[in-house]
Amino acid sequence: MNAPAYCILRAEKLTSFGSIIGSAKHTFREIPTPNADASRTHLNKTFGAQDAAAVRAAIEARLPMKRRKDAVLAIEYLVTASPEWFRTTPTKQQNAYFSAAVRWLEARHGKANVVCVNMQLDETSPHLVAYVVPLTKDGRLSAKDFLGGRKVLSEMQTDFAEKIGKPVGLQRGVEGSKATHTTAKQYAAALQKNPTLAAPAPPAPTIADRVTGRAKQMTEEYTAEQAEYAALVERTLNVVMVGRHARVQQAAALEQLRQEVAEAKQHEVEAARLREENRLLKRELQEQRTYFQRQIDDLKAALAKAVDQVKHLLAKVGLITRQRDDAEAEADELRAVVYPPEKSQIARPG
Repeated sequence: MNAPAYCILRAEKLTSFGSIIGSAKHTFREIPTPNADASRTHLNKTFGAQDAAAVRAAIEARLPMKRRKDAVLAIEYLVTASPEWFRTTPTKQQNAYFSAAVRWLEARHGKANVVCVNMQLDETSPHLVAYVVPLTKDGRLSAKDFLGGRKVLSEMQTDFAEKIGKPVGLQRGVEGSKATHTTAKQYAAALQKNPTLAAPAPPAPTIADRVTGRAKQMTEEYTAEQAEYAALVERTLNVVMVGRHARVQQAAALEQLRQEVAEAKQHEVEAARLREENRLLKRELQEQRTYFQRQIDDLKAALAKAVDQVKHLLAKVGLITRQRDDAEAEADELRAVVYPPEKSQIARPG
């Protein structure tokens, strides 16, 4: 009897470009990823957008112009399986599992909305990360249509397990599992019981066990161990997801800080440009003031000169007038001498 192995599907809502960039930088190893083996990163495969910037651009290109401020911009899907399944399953079958998962996502969301798929083989358990724009068939941006509510999520898990997991021998995860909030302490305690994450070995009862009834007890113990193991696998995934989420959040915060620094630098450049323009305008204004002052001074000088010329001309006119009056007075005097009034009346014929 083989231990059960589980197909695993997780979805996370990305509500900002900062979280998209943070997640994609982790996916493409553009930030330090301690749990990834750098010597194996070259084995990772990517389809669609090839880096964090391209993921953002591809998502942004699919988004409608009008959308809610708090809208989910993208869904990050993670597809993997129980660790022992990868250890015992041929690579060809693993690739078939991931390929089928991609087709399932494309059928669920539309091929154009699956903007990037990245298969990661440099971590302990191979997994697939996909970035999907949650556009509905009628063009609405609505993650709720795909991930809304416990019932929708449960149906999604069941559908994925039935169509994608079952054909490769994987079972659905524990339905209604409470392991979502597993703490690191609980995880460490679980690992102490099973440090290698090994699946429980199926019972091999002897004839004596069957005769004594011990075989039934062994089967019941094995069933209980299977349940504990399923929960441990779930906890393992949750811890991995929490770690990934923390790194993504950190990357998103760093990206936000980088954008703010870039904006601050841009503002400083703009402020420097405005200061330089202001300095040039002040200099130009001063030059214009100097020029106009010179023009005014020249006009004042020309006006003063013209006034002087007018005064001189008036003086000359006054002199000529005086000279004419003097000449007329002299002529009158001479006329009076030559023709006295009395003699003029006697000599003049009657």
